[in-house]
Amino acid sequence: MDILNQPPNDSFEVILRSHKPFGIGGRRLCFVDPRNDHRCIKVLRQDERRTVRSQTHWIPQRWRRVYDNNAHEQRELATVFKRIGPNASQCLPRCYGPIETDLGPGLVLDLIRDHDGKISRSLRELVSIGYAPTTFRAAFETFAEFMVENSILSRAILDHNLAAQHRQDGSWHLFLIDGLGDPAWLPFARFSRHLAQAKIKRKLEAFWPRLERLADEPVAPETVANSNWGQGFLDHRGDQAP
Repeated sequence: MDILNQPPNDSFEVILRSHKPFGIGGRRLCFVDPRNDHRCIKVLRQDERRTVRSQTHWIPQRWRRVYDNNAHEQRELATVFKRIGPNASQCLPRCYGPIETDLGPGLVLDLIRDHDGKISRSLRELVSIGYAPTTFRAAFETFAEFMVENSILSRAILDHNLAAQHRQDGSWHLFLIDGLGDPAWLPFARFSRHLAQAKIKRKLEAFWPRLERLADEPVAPETVANSNWGQGFLDHRGDQAP
């Protein structure tokens, strides 16, 4: 059953069912927090079209780990903010903890908005609608310097996980809104600044050529329409922030 079409239940702290998600990921839905439109709430998808994380089939089903994106993101953000302090919010959203919603457990985070109050779009969406990658080069260099200097580990850096905030002076600033943490089975880089910096540099170097290829072959609107998760495009950009 589609999670948005289940019977309503008003006994939760936040009711999201009457709101439209602004973003749909492979495993989560993203809503503007109805209590504070500078924050968002991510809830795990329960519908059959969600992306299922691959599992090692030789491990019996009862022993397989259930992957919770919200718990993982909360844990990774808490670790980074504890280590480097409030400055982490320069390129990462702050996390305000879990919350119970009528669509299941949610996680409250900063919502990245442009200077005009609209929800910031991903690099995937901006490049696909015609922005040249060079538009974001300076912002990417700033982001890369921050990630390396602070030894912030991530999974592969993907264009739909980088939100590009358009600022009042016309400049752009990038935030990593998903994919934080080291996916390695033996995460040696967590315990070595040198290994961590070398690892994040490799991921950053691999990113830019992919963005340039996206500019050559942008995601087609029909691909977005037929996707089960939106391909990193916003369903809406939210109301004007107060």
